[in-house]
Amino acid sequence: MLAVRDHLTEFADATIAVVTFAAPERLAAYRQHLDIPFAVVADVDRTLYRLLGAERGSNRQIWSLGTLRMYARLLRSGRRLQRATEDIHQLGADAVVGRDGRLRYLSLPSTPDARPPVSDLVAALD
Repeated sequence: MLAVRDHLTEFADATIAVVTFAAPERLAAYRQHLDIPFAVVADVDRTLYRLLGAERGSNRQIWSLGTLRMYARLLRSGRRLQRATEDIHQLGADAVVGRDGRLRYLSLPSTPDARPPVSDLVAALD
């Protein structure tokens, strides 16, 4: 999400959305805390997560060296970490869906910090 925010102009007129399993009443706080400049949508029952194949990670995956480094960078940059209120073991996905509704790109990271390069997402656009 952070890398995408820094490259919004490369996405031209594409619609960008973050899908989370947070309760709908928490979406505004989620968006504000992460400073997300695009839509945030709730998938409370994780239907989309299942359809995309996003799995739950083990403790080793969730607390990988890369994830710990990511949190250290956030702390050094002045971010305050908050205690998790949702399932920290749910791994995410990065997907690009074409205007025709077909899945053009899918990345299923094995750890929370293993996100694809923004250039891969941009290249998958219509």
